[in-house]
Amino acid sequence: MKKLFSTLSAILLVSFAAHSQVVINEILYNDPGAGADVEEFIELHNTGATAVSLVNYTFTQGVTHTFSTGMIPAGGFFVIAVDSTAFHNAFGMAPDAVWTGGGLSNGGEDITIYDGNGTFVDSVNYDDAAPWATSADGLGRSLQLCDPATDNNDGANWGTSAIGTGLSVTGVDSLYATPGMINSCVVVIPPPPPSYPLYTFDQINDIDTSGNADSLNVTCELRGIAHCIDLRGGSGLDFPFANSDNSAGIRIFTFADVDAYTVTAGDSLHIWGTVTQFNGLLQFSPDSIAVISQGNATASPMMVTQLSEMTENRLVMFTGMSLVDTAEWTNTGSGFNVRITNGSTDTITLRIDNDVNLFGMPAPLGTFSISGWVTQFDPSAPRNEGYTLSTCGMNMLTNTAKVENNSTQVSIFPNPAASILNVQSATEIETIIVHNTLGQTVLNLNNVNTYTTQITTNNLENGVYIISIVTDNKVMTQQFQVVK
Repeated sequence: MKKLFSTLSAILLVSFAAHSQVVINEILYNDPGAGADVEEFIELHNTGATAVSLVNYTFTQGVTHTFSTGMIPAGGFFVIAVDSTAFHNAFGMAPDAVWTGGGLSNGGEDITIYDGNGTFVDSVNYDDAAPWATSADGLGRSLQLCDPATDNNDGANWGTSAIGTGLSVTGVDSLYATPGMINSCVVVIPPPPPSYPLYTFDQINDIDTSGNADSLNVTCELRGIAHCIDLRGGSGLDFPFANSDNSAGIRIFTFADVDAYTVTAGDSLHIWGTVTQFNGLLQFSPDSIAVISQGNATASPMMVTQLSEMTENRLVMFTGMSLVDTAEWTNTGSGFNVRITNGSTDTITLRIDNDVNLFGMPAPLGTFSISGWVTQFDPSAPRNEGYTLSTCGMNMLTNTAKVENNSTQVSIFPNPAASILNVQSATEIETIIVHNTLGQTVLNLNNVNTYTTQITTNNLENGVYIISIVTDNKVMTQQFQVVK
């Protein structure tokens, strides 16, 4: 919602500044390497026929700065940077000014400037995803407005610099930027998606008697809904892709980013790629991804008591489960496996990836219900073993007592809640986290440090939510409903 609001604000402000002759023309927002972004800068361009004094001009978003001096000649440029020394070392000249506070977000944000009379001058809501050039996101290139007369809030009107500074930096040969000079804009137009035949999940998920996929190496287009989160944690993609009715699905996996797509549960996607298989798990390696719509309904888990080929790549739920050994809950490495059991004959393996918010939390005590996507790791034929439950996070752990020697008692009321949800605990509450049914965090309260508190639900839409309460080094997770 914040991103949508900032975008709408930028659109409205641009409409008031249609005739402004000072425009934001070049942005270096993410230096290469893992260190601080010390070469960041913003370039202003005077598109008019007369000089413009910047005295009392003010940056109010992105960075904060009020100019006490400064002049942009007709057709000229003015560069403001985060660090004068680093800028000089990178570009062989000093910036025209150094901003007072703030910095440019690596994930994109608004940059807004007003003149000395408080009149809006220009605003750019840049981003690190398409249609904005993704090579500007930590790969050594600045964003450059290709034509100063065009709308600089449209990422399609921006490209990246083609001129290198000669400065060698981590991971790239050089910084590419032209501060104080005419832009050398290069627009990268993504290729159209390939023309692959459209298949359904059911057409590609059969296996032979050895457990190998019948459709291995088939190239096709699939359509469905993104679920969970991106479990790659860096470059590449790893997420469940399935029908919203949970009838069938497949795992999307690649080591490389594709079309700058960021996984968001509820995205309706068209994906072009190739059917693959890894140790029995059916996967799909994407060549191209198109987002058709967002906020779509996601699958509801089906109740099961065991894992099998019939449940692979589907969302399932187990009830009445408990940990076989709490010592297996290690919170280490790229993730960890724990065994859970229903207390009788059924024991399954649960995977907690280090990208999900359940990683790092205390081990659940007592009995609980757990939902997740079924994966497989079986390196040998007939590949009918090694099934694992992979959870997406805390929102999938519900109905758990998590009580040890009756030391923790937590209650929430009223449920359903209209405007206020009360939370009470016999021991001091440390953290409260609320998720919606898509697994998105809608509330995160740290350092609560009280036994009784209230959560305002006025800003939550009607529906079901998951509340996770950390107290006495334990976590209790319950469902509650908002009805207004």
